[in-house]
Amino acid sequence: MLLASPASETTPTPVIHRPQRPSLPPHLRTLAFIDLETTGLDSSRHEVLEVAILRVDARSLEVLAEYEARVQPTRLADAQPEALAVCGYSDEEWRDAISLQEVLATVTPLLAGTLVAGHNTSFDWGFLTTSYARSGLALPSVDYHRLDTASLAWPLLASGEVESLSLNALAKRFGLHRPSPHRAMADARCTLEVARCLAVRMSRGGHMERLLEETGGLS
Repeated sequence: MLLASPASETTPTPVIHRPQRPSLPPHLRTLAFIDLETTGLDSSRHEVLEVAILRVDARSLEVLAEYEARVQPTRLADAQPEALAVCGYSDEEWRDAISLQEVLATVTPLLAGTLVAGHNTSFDWGFLTTSYARSGLALPSVDYHRLDTASLAWPLLASGEVESLSLNALAKRFGLHRPSPHRAMADARCTLEVARCLAVRMSRGGHMERLLEETGGLS
């Protein structure tokens, strides 16, 4: 389902005071927060089970459009049982799932012209690129950079504010509720909320410098 969506109600859209500067280049004006659930960790063997995309304005971090879909697997014999359990797969739940090619055809315009974002983005993007290749479809034209909230949050780990860079640890640090962990749209929304919280921290001036000041420096 594809629709326009307001900013999440979980965390208010931050008011970030930025210095005056020219507009962002076209290819950096829109972010695409992605999250996938899969039948395992190896994109060469395993398949995508669920896809969620949030197309987001890069300055306001407001959601412009969203899409989520369950994908019909074709090689369940190759799936890791623990992966299926984590994402809640069952034949009944995936009864109305659609083909990978149909999902990608809808995803393509949402991704086009964006900077791809997410949590541990390389995992999700790796599965997406493999999925496009398997379907014989051309990859959407996206910026060559990737925005990864795990990388952006590294100063929190270095300063001891969090014990890991997992999405769950960051959500807990910022007081964010995760109603449905390991469901694609729920995790995409949580990642966006983490990005908003990190943006507020950075806007206060000097991400690492502020963290070190607040924690008394690294031991």
